[in-house]
Amino acid sequence: MIARILKRKYKLLAPSLILLLGILIYANTLHSSFHYDDFRYIADNYYIRDVINLKSLWNFSHGRFFILLTFALNYHLHKLDLLGYHIFNLIIHLGAAILVWWLVRLIFSTPLMKGDRLLENSPWIALFTALIFLSHPLQTESVTYIWQRCTSLGGFFYLFSVCLYIKSRLLKLQNSTLFKWIVVYVLSLIFAVMSMFTKENSITLPVMIILCEFYFFRPDKFNSWKHIIPFLFLLPIVPIILSTPQPKSVNTGGCYFLTQFRVIITYIRLLFIPLNQNLNYDYPVANSLFNFPSLISFGFLVAIMISAIRVFLKYRLISFGILWFFLTLSPDSSFVPLDDVIFEHRLYLPMVGFSLFLVSFIYYFFKHKSLKAMVTVLLIVISCYSLLTYRRNSIWKDELTLWNDVVHKSPKKARPYISRGNAYHQQGNFIQAVSDYTQAIAINPNYAEAYYNRGIVYDKQGNFIQAISDYTRAIVINPNYVEAYYNRGIVYDKQGNFIQAISDYTQAIAANSSYAESFYSRGIIYVKAEAFYNRGIIYVKQGNFIQAISDYTQAIAINPNYAEAYLNRGLAYYLAKEYDKAWLDEHEVERLGYAVHPEFLNALKEASGRSN
Repeated sequence: MIARILKRKYKLLAPSLILLLGILIYANTLHSSFHYDDFRYIADNYYIRDVINLKSLWNFSHGRFFILLTFALNYHLHKLDLLGYHIFNLIIHLGAAILVWWLVRLIFSTPLMKGDRLLENSPWIALFTALIFLSHPLQTESVTYIWQRCTSLGGFFYLFSVCLYIKSRLLKLQNSTLFKWIVVYVLSLIFAVMSMFTKENSITLPVMIILCEFYFFRPDKFNSWKHIIPFLFLLPIVPIILSTPQPKSVNTGGCYFLTQFRVIITYIRLLFIPLNQNLNYDYPVANSLFNFPSLISFGFLVAIMISAIRVFLKYRLISFGILWFFLTLSPDSSFVPLDDVIFEHRLYLPMVGFSLFLVSFIYYFFKHKSLKAMVTVLLIVISCYSLLTYRRNSIWKDELTLWNDVVHKSPKKARPYISRGNAYHQQGNFIQAVSDYTQAIAINPNYAEAYYNRGIVYDKQGNFIQAISDYTRAIVINPNYVEAYYNRGIVYDKQGNFIQAISDYTQAIAANSSYAESFYSRGIIYVKAEAFYNRGIIYVKQGNFIQAISDYTQAIAINPNYAEAYLNRGLAYYLAKEYDKAWLDEHEVERLGYAVHPEFLNALKEASGRSN
C-alpha cells in the first residue's frame, strides 16, 4: 500500500519538478522579440493570417504544415503579441521533457531491461534524464527563437510516437485487449506522420522504431517485423516532401559531409561544455578528408560508434543513448547540404540521446559507491545548465542584444552585420545601420541583401541616387530580386521618373520567383500585388484608366483584402465614368472596415445621380 502511494506521488512529483524548473529558467524569455526568420515566417507571413484556410497553409509548405498551423492559431488568438508565441513554445518544450521522462520509464518496463543493474534506480534516471534535456542551454535556440518551434514541435511528435510505440508493445505483451493496444499503436503512427509534416529530420523515426525493437524487446522475426512494417511505409513521406523545389545550398554535398565530422565534434564539446554559444558560427568548410582536423574527427567518431556497439550487452542504455544521438543527428549531418554547416537547434532531438547517455554513465560510474554522490553530481550538472540557460536567454532579449553577441563571436561573417544593421534600422539609427551594411559588403561584395537593405536606408534618408545605385547592384547580383525592383521603382516614382518606375514594377511582377512564392513568406507574391497597385497609380496619373483598372484588379486577385486597391480602382472607375462599378468598389472598402473620403463619396453620388 505504501509503495503504491509513493509510486503515485512520484508520478505526480516528477512532472511537477520538470514544469517548475522549465518555467523558472525560461521566465526571462516571454517578451523576447522576433528574430531573424521570425519576421519572414511569422510577422510578415500573410499565409498564417487565416487559421481556417488550411489549403493556404498546405500550399505554403507541405513539409511544415503543422508548425504553420500552430502559428496561424497564435495569430488568430493574439495577432503578433509575443507573449502567446513564447508561451506556446515553452509548453511544447515542457511537454517534450515530460515525454523524455515517460520514454525512460517505458524503456525500463521492456523485457530486455528487466534485469539491468540500473532498474532499482530507474525513477531517478528517468527524472534526471528529463531535467538535463529540459535545462541544457543548447535547447534555447529551439525554444526562445520562435520560428524554431518547428524543431521542438517536430521533436515532441517524434518522442510521442516512440513512446506510444513502446507502450503499445508493452500492452500487447501484457495481454491487454486487442482494441487497447491497437489504438495506442495507431496513435503512434499518427504522431509519426505529424512529425514528418513538421520537421524533415523525422525521417529517422522508422529506423528508431527498429532500434527500440532490437534494444528492448526479445528478438522474434515475425512479431518484430509485423509491428515495424507500417512505419517503414512512412519512409517515403519526407523524400516526397523534399522533392518539391528547395533552396539551393551554397555548400556542395561532399564538402558539407566532410565538414560535419568536425561539426559533430563541436556539438559533442558543446553538449558537455556549453560555453561560447553562437547563433551564427563562422565555421570553416572542409575540402578533404585527409586534412588533419577532419581525419582526427573522423577517427574519433568511428571510435565512439565502435564503443557503442561493444558495450551494447553490458551497458545497454549508454549504447542506446549514443546511437539515438547519431541517428537523430544524421539527417542534418549527411551528404545533403544545408546553407549553414552548424546550428545549435539541430541538437534538440539528439539531446535525448546525450541526456540518457550522461545520466546512465554517471549511474554506472557510481554504482558501487553512493546514491547520494550520484544525485549530488547530477544536481550540480543540472544547476549549472539551468544557470547557463537563463543567462543565454538574456541574449535573446531583442535583435540588438542577439546580433551584438553574434558579431562579437563571428566578426568575419557578413550575415551578422546585416542582421545587426536591420536592428539599428528598426531603431531609426540609420548611421549605424549603413555602417553595418557597408561592413557586410566589405566582407562579401556579392551579398545582394546587404546592398538592398542599405538602399532602403538611403531611400529613407532622401539619398535617392545612392539608393538607386544600391538597388541596381543588388539586381545585378540577383536578377530575380523582386523586392529590389519594387523598391527601386518606388524611388523612381518619387523622382517623377514614371517610365522607369513602370519598368521596374513590371520587372518585379515578371521576375521568376516561383520557389519564393511557394515557400518564403515575406509575401513576395504580395510585393507583386503592391507592384501592380503602384503601377496602377502611375497609369491613373497618366490618364490610362483602363490599364490602371487592370492593375488594381490583378492586385485584388492576389490579395482579396487589399482595401487600398479597391479604393483606387473605384476612383479609376469614377474617372472612367463607370459609376456602378465604382460604387461596388467603395462598398468593398467599407466592408473591409475602411472609410471612404466624404468628398469622393459626394462627387460619386452627384455624378451617378444617387442619393445614398
